[in-house]
Amino acid sequence: MAQISALHEEKLSRSPVHQKLDSHFIFKLKRDRNQISNPALTNLPSHLEFQTDGRVLVDIEAQVTDALLAQIQRSGGAIRSSVPAFHAIRALVSLNQLESLAARGEVKFIRRAIKGHRRTGSVDSQGDAAHGAITARSTFGASGAGVKVGVLSDSIDYLSNSQASGDLGPVTVLPGQDGTPGTGEGTAMLEIIHDLAPGAQLFFATAGISEASFAQNILDLRSAGCDIIVDDFGYGDESPFQDGPIAQAVNTVTASGALYFSAAGNDGNLDKLTSSTWEGDFVDGGAVGSVITGSGFNESGGRMHKFGAVTYDRVLSSSADVVLFWSDPLGAATNDYDLFVLNSAGTQIYDFSNATQDGSQDPFEACTSPANGWILVVKHSGAARFLHVAALSDGNSHLGLGTSGNTAGHQCASNAFCVAAVDATKAYPNPFATTNVVEKFSSDGPRKVFFNADGSAITPGNFSSTGGTNRLKPDITAADGVSSSVPGFTPFYGTSAAAPHAAAIAALLKSYQTNLSSAQIRACLTNTALDIMSAGWDRDSGSGIVMAAPALQAAPPPPPMILSSLRTGTNFTFTWSTSSGHKYQPQYTSNVKPTVWNNLGSVITASNTTASVFDTLGTNHQRFYRVLLTQ
Repeated sequence: MAQISALHEEKLSRSPVHQKLDSHFIFKLKRDRNQISNPALTNLPSHLEFQTDGRVLVDIEAQVTDALLAQIQRSGGAIRSSVPAFHAIRALVSLNQLESLAARGEVKFIRRAIKGHRRTGSVDSQGDAAHGAITARSTFGASGAGVKVGVLSDSIDYLSNSQASGDLGPVTVLPGQDGTPGTGEGTAMLEIIHDLAPGAQLFFATAGISEASFAQNILDLRSAGCDIIVDDFGYGDESPFQDGPIAQAVNTVTASGALYFSAAGNDGNLDKLTSSTWEGDFVDGGAVGSVITGSGFNESGGRMHKFGAVTYDRVLSSSADVVLFWSDPLGAATNDYDLFVLNSAGTQIYDFSNATQDGSQDPFEACTSPANGWILVVKHSGAARFLHVAALSDGNSHLGLGTSGNTAGHQCASNAFCVAAVDATKAYPNPFATTNVVEKFSSDGPRKVFFNADGSAITPGNFSSTGGTNRLKPDITAADGVSSSVPGFTPFYGTSAAAPHAAAIAALLKSYQTNLSSAQIRACLTNTALDIMSAGWDRDSGSGIVMAAPALQAAPPPPPMILSSLRTGTNFTFTWSTSSGHKYQPQYTSNVKPTVWNNLGSVITASNTTASVFDTLGTNHQRFYRVLLTQ
């Protein structure tokens, strides 16, 4: 408590330039200059990760100008990514550059680069059988042909090996966006899609350079013609309460008609007692200085948050990245909260994050925790707000006091498919059944949102647990625990594996019925999903396990076709309907005799009123045929 109070006093003394810097940078600069006089702070550890040349990776929120980029490079920095549309630069810089960069008018804030998190946890994916995709392809003649699917992950290492073994065909990689060297998780995802939807045309771009470049690559995949986009990546500073840059990119592509699938995350769920998230209203646990009776500390150190009966939570099992958000809009936080992590004994600060929030910063703090570390949240100033605390470790840790609401970020965009995971090996070689259950690490919902993408409040004046709106995430569940040819992903567990299974089934559906709208495809996938929990949507599984054959069976018949005849000025309407067998009757409203040409079958009969066509692909298909009208 003495350390927290001392850090509070240091925060009050910061200059306008230092108020633009992550508190980790400020503390390191002051300590290097012997400007830390309070003995309570002399032994605090530093958790900055420096390169061998002494530089550190930073995220700069700024108006991206040529002058700013030139200053970074002139001072020995290196630009990793620059995305003006999202006001973002990721760069390697020396610590001594930071103050001069923060002093520039274009610069709004500089923080430690937030790590991206993968949703991890001759080859044939067990999900092919478990989802019934094999049956769907043979019954409905759908292969994904004519559909372009874009994948976003860390990298495509081992891609050539996978292509040589026949587990993948051609993949279009956006220029400079292969992500190598990396884990090759993108290659494993591409294999899953190719296995279920072998006719689909595949694309790839990395999500691992930076948050802003991830968002830009979503837009670029759509510009390349991708009908379906899927990712398994996330960044720890994606707001749970408002659509940030990545979610806004998702909103853009779904508004243009694309389907977007994203891994729900591996941060656990409340029902399995594996939750790594705590959400709830700020509860005043007393002044920092008054927490220890008789300590003699003053009460200027802010107000402690109370997690239920105590003023701390615990990170159990392993180390983790800990993040704190509260219900203020992005770029306009007027309430100031701080985050502290103590050692496993609760006697010493292990890490802290106490940036200034005075109206132009994000409502966000982040630091690291050891195994069994203590999490403390302090309200430095301002009003009580709804809080989101998360320990991010891809399923390796959880909180002692957890809640629901683990899904957060772009996978919770309104029109995205947020995909939970279910173990395919528990069903294979049979299809999934209602007895299959969601993985214990799969992230749950729902997702409470307080702000529209532009920062306007959904419920003005109410930023507590009774305000905002709930998005019903996850949407659906799909397979993990499957095989791949990629080292490290045999088997392939995690919602990273689930998302491409769901995307591949959507590709089968779209290739089978090309004129379906996004809303119709969503209805086919969710209304036919295998409900594995209580009736209806559930916070762990969404609508249930998506199944290929029922989804294709539910596709509505194509609309009436209006074709011009060879006689100028005459139109004919054909309504297609399936028979009980393998025949299709195009009905028309003219005495002109049609001749039906189909490269998949042949005409059996034709008259002035009906034309019956034999289809070689199986039962109950709905197909468009080329029709030549003759006199």
